[in-house]
Amino acid sequence: MKYSHSRHFSDKRGPVPPLKSRATSRHANLNFLKKYDSSTAGFTLVEILVVAAIIGFLSTSLILNFSRSRINIEQNANLVMATIREAQSKTVSSTIYNGYNPCGYGVHYISPTQLAIYVGPDAATADPSCATMDKRYNANRDSILITRTFIDSRVEMKNPFLDIFFLPPDPKTYLDNDASLNGSPISIQIGVAGEACSQNCRTISIDPSGKIEY
Repeated sequence: MKYSHSRHFSDKRGPVPPLKSRATSRHANLNFLKKYDSSTAGFTLVEILVVAAIIGFLSTSLILNFSRSRINIEQNANLVMATIREAQSKTVSSTIYNGYNPCGYGVHYISPTQLAIYVGPDAATADPSCATMDKRYNANRDSILITRTFIDSRVEMKNPFLDIFFLPPDPKTYLDNDASLNGSPISIQIGVAGEACSQNCRTISIDPSGKIEY
């Protein structure tokens, strides 16, 4: 029997490629897999950090825009309360104003979105005296210490309130020049501008005893 010395062998599946060709094919396949793996390996650390920074920036912008668009009644109510308490605190501590000891400090309504702390006259030269003078704001006698404006112009005080004045040293609280303890408290309602007061309104109450409730 004679055998063929051909480099190609055959069987039922067809001719078998030479060994060198098969090795070259395997090498090509491996190169392809390496390229495929490197191209689908995922994100690098730098890419992840960049994406995280972008997401953080967008989230912060959305939160800030939402906060600005939301009508914050609470924040403005806190401003009113803080202003009244500041006047009360300055009276208790006998804070000197412009080099003199004033008769006291008060809070005066200016507009639906503004109020002011005013300073009484010099206690040493007041005529009439601090105890007998009218404690309501007098532009010819008293000085404006600071004016506070609402943070959000879409919020307003629903009613002009009467002057609140604190006379040292206790301090004694005067509501519309009345210091009687059985007098009516002053209520300040704060809500959305141009709308009737609903359950969203905030009410600050100032009692003749000097207690401020919210």
